[in-house]
Amino acid sequence: MRRSTHLICFAVLLTGFLTTSAAAQTNVEPGAIAAGGDIGVFFPDAEFEKTFAIDAFGEYYATPALSIRGMFAWANPGFENFTEDHFRQVKLLFNGVYYFKHENWLPYVTAGAGAYFVRQTFDSAPDPDSETRGGLNFGVGTEYSLGGGASVKGELRWDIVSQPTGFPDATGVSLTFGYKRYF
Repeated sequence: MRRSTHLICFAVLLTGFLTTSAAAQTNVEPGAIAAGGDIGVFFPDAEFEKTFAIDAFGEYYATPALSIRGMFAWANPGFENFTEDHFRQVKLLFNGVYYFKHENWLPYVTAGAGAYFVRQTFDSAPDPDSETRGGLNFGVGTEYSLGGGASVKGELRWDIVSQPTGFPDATGVSLTFGYKRYF
């Protein structure tokens, strides 16, 4: 990934960590759950093309300001200049999410780890076996409360995935927008 992309990601993550708020709490009670989904763009390593990304998630609120999130995500970037060949990525992630309260806005930071199931798919050759890799992810985002237990959200997440020597890098940045419902 280019150095400028790393610097932009670092600046956005740092901004999220420095978000100021008088009270770090949301309107949800401990034990509440939420679920939702996102769509967006995945910006992979330089050897791949940008691609559509989708995810679904569920959250359990341990405190009003801290939730535990499980996420299932999918992206399928094409190899640069070989768009018929792809590097499919299915992600199973587990994160902690810390929320800040600011009127109807809920900025947040998130960090976690997960399993990344990756597979190269080729148009004119047999596909190699899939791999399971470990990785970490860090992100920032914000939710806007629509009232009635619903919100819309945007998130920037940086996935850092282990890379065996000689294999493609699954590391990348996702920019997603979605809907979330509290129960």
